[in-house]
This record gives sequence, C-alpha cells and structure tokens, in this order.
Amino acid sequence: MLQIFDIVPADRLRKLLSQYSEAFHIPLYLLDGHKGLILAYPDDSPQEEVITRALYLRDSLLGYVAIPLHKEAETRLGFIEQNLSEMIEMGYELDSLSGEVVRNYEELTLLWSISSRLGSELHIDKICSILADEAMGICPSKNVSIMLDSEMFSHSVTMNSFLKKPQIAEQTMMVYERSLLFPEVSLGVHADTASKMTLSKEKGLIGYAFRKKEALTVNDVHTDTRFELFPYPVKSILIVPLIAEDTVIGAIIASDKLNGEEFLSKEIKLISGIASECALSLKKALLYDEIQSMLFSTAEAFAFAIEAKDPYTYGHSKRVSEMAVQIGLHLGLPPEKLNWIKLAALLHDIGKIGTPEYILHKSEKLTPAEMSKVKEHSVIGAKMVEHIKRMKEIAQWIYHHHEKYDGSGYPAGIEGNEIPLPARIISIADTFDALTSDRPYRKAFMKEEAIRIMRKSIGLHFDPFLFRYFEKEVHPEYALTYQVRV
Repeated sequence: MLQIFDIVPADRLRKLLSQYSEAFHIPLYLLDGHKGLILAYPDDSPQEEVITRALYLRDSLLGYVAIPLHKEAETRLGFIEQNLSEMIEMGYELDSLSGEVVRNYEELTLLWSISSRLGSELHIDKICSILADEAMGICPSKNVSIMLDSEMFSHSVTMNSFLKKPQIAEQTMMVYERSLLFPEVSLGVHADTASKMTLSKEKGLIGYAFRKKEALTVNDVHTDTRFELFPYPVKSILIVPLIAEDTVIGAIIASDKLNGEEFLSKEIKLISGIASECALSLKKALLYDEIQSMLFSTAEAFAFAIEAKDPYTYGHSKRVSEMAVQIGLHLGLPPEKLNWIKLAALLHDIGKIGTPEYILHKSEKLTPAEMSKVKEHSVIGAKMVEHIKRMKEIAQWIYHHHEKYDGSGYPAGIEGNEIPLPARIISIADTFDALTSDRPYRKAFMKEEAIRIMRKSIGLHFDPFLFRYFEKEVHPEYALTYQVRV
C-alpha cells in the first residue's frame, strides 16, 4: 500500500503541519490508512476528539489528516486537506518527472555509448557484435541472437560465411533465399546451437513481430500457439525487429533472462532504441557492401577488357588479386586493407592499355626498346587511378609492383621496406601466376617448379618475410623446409 511518506518526505510534512498549526492555532495529526498516528505537531499535543479527512492520490488512499473537533473544524480541515492534497500531487508529479528524467538520461547515455562504438563502422559483423553485446548488457539472458534477413543480405560477406559453415544442413543452403533469418552473432549459453539455426520471418511469433514492426515479448511461449520450436530450450522470449527506413531487415531475439524475471518495459524500450540505431548502421553497411561489390566488378571487368588484348594473360589479374588477398590473410591484415589490396591487384596491369599488342604477343625476346615500353605500364596504370581521391594510395602500390627487394626493380629502383607492403605482396602473387601460366615464349611451369624458381630470388626479388607466408598458402609443406635468407 502506498504511504504518504513515499510521496512527500517526512521533514517536509512536518514543516507543513507546523505552518498549518501556527496559522490556525491548533494541533494537527497525520494518520496512516488504518488511522494509526504517524506524525503530530506539536509533538506533545494532548489526545483529543478529532475529525478526519482522507488523503488520496489518484484514487489510492494514503492516510488521513486530523484536527481537534471545534466549531470551525470542518472549514479549517477542508482547507488543510485540499492544500495538503495539492502538495502531495505536486510531490508525486515531481517524483514522476524526476524518474522520467533519469530514464531519459539512461536512454540517451546508452544511445550515445552505442553511437560512439558504432562510429563510422561499415562491417556488418562488427555492428551486430556491438548490438548483441549491448542487448545482453541491458537484460542478461541465456541467449541473445542478432538475426538478419537472408533476402536483404543474400550477397553479403556475412551470409556467405554462414553458408560455408560445415554444420549448416544442405537443405538450409538450398532454401536460404526464401523468407529466412540467419544468425550473424549469438551470445549466451546456447550460442553454439543458435549460431547454426535459421528461422522463418513470416510465421509464428517472429512473423507477427515483423508484420507489426514492433517489439514482442511472451512470458511463457508454451502457452502461445504462435510459437515455433527453437533448437534450444526457450520459455520467455523477446523479439525486437531491426527497422531501417520502414523496412524490417532483421531482429534481436533474446530468451530467458538469467534472473528468471520477465522482460521489463524499460528494458524493451532501451533495446528498441539501440535496435533503431544499429538498423540504420546495418543499412549503410549493406549499401557500402553493394557499392564495393560494384567497384570490384567494374575493376574486374576493366582488367578482363585489357587482358583480352592478350589471350595468354586472360584472367591473370583476378588470380593475382585472389592470391594477394590470401597472403594478406596469412599476415593478419585487416579487412579494409585486404579490400584495397584486392582492388590494386585487379588493376595492377591496367597500364598495359598503352602497350602495343605486337609486343604483348611477341614470342621472341624483346628488344631493349620494347622492354622499355613494357616497363611503362606500371607508371601509366598509376597515373590512370591517382586522380580518384580514394585511390591515391593504391596508385602507389600499382606504381611500385615491379620493384625488387634488392633495389634492382623498376620504375623507382627502391628496395626493402621502402617498397609499400601491398606492392611487395602483389609482386609475389604476380610472379607466381606469370610462371604458372602459358606465355607466347614458353609453356606454363608446374606449381612446384615455379616455387623452386622463385625461391632462388628470396631476398633479391622477393621480401623473405612475405615469401614465407606465400608458401604457406600455395604449398604449406614447403614453408617448413628452408630458413629464410635475409
């Protein structure tokens, strides 16, 4: 039962009673809901026959105010009761407002925190990890999963990674393009199982939440006929759709709070807030993925167009880009760096657009003049892309991809670590593909022979440190059979 002291502090009430007492020259009493004395002014007031008036707060009885019975008691008590009731109402409103301010502050702090963590993040997996971590922090649960729409993310890196998991059933891979959600991140005791599940976005509780575009919580799913079984035990569930520009792109699914309580409205509001923030970031990341995919497709098409001049090198740039990325992965380079290396490798021979076809097709040894013409391609290629603001750095990688570790390469003749790391990686991948491909003047070498030839140039043509990682990719057993020469 709500008490008057829950609304107005005792010292404030005592001061009010003293003011009423001094104004009307009478003692005053505050009684609880059972008319037991809780406060009197003055403290030593003699017990007398009193009249009482009930004190309510929005139909809830808080207690009574009482004064001694006399001829003007009713009038005075009416004034005191009305005035005191207004003070109680003001106290309640102030308390409610303070609580709302605190809740809004908590929500704004949380949104600021997640906004700071997201920053300009454009990687879907990282955005989902941040979202799952924040959701688990708000209401610790046995499982929190970030599920994404398979149609929206069908061409994303994250979807492809999910389909490559060995645990994913073949039938799942066959039907994933239908209306399914797939897990990007799962946290909690059921994370391993949850990371392999797919869920329908059209049926059951999830389908209902998607159609309504609002959060849904059920305290006991076994009493709800809409619930479809999960691959792990679930009793209570919270589903918060991820909505970006009025489109549902996924959902946060939390199940069974660790403290056994139901999901509270405060928690649902907070999670819905961060869901909106992260949904917009996911939409931007998806758009970024699409633009990046178009960029790589355009670069690949351009490379194929250049290589079409020479049937011996058709597909060369794509193979070089794939090998360069694999070497970078062994080095532990970040995804953003790998993407730029991939693009540089696709475009590394773009300058051959200025090389006469008769030179490219010539089966005899090139003359010094012809060789000089060939060497121009790295300079021409760099000039072709350096005018694109975001590609100034990769222009340098293209420019230097024919440099040699000992300084005997071209066009600048720089050596060692003066050569940009991506250019050193591309140089290794470029040479390997050239040796293992047919040329007008020779047949392709077998992989083992190509590696044997290249090993003779470790420390001369190739960076010894990088070559070790190259061999881990193309021939793992070879990587252990020699000591790197520095």
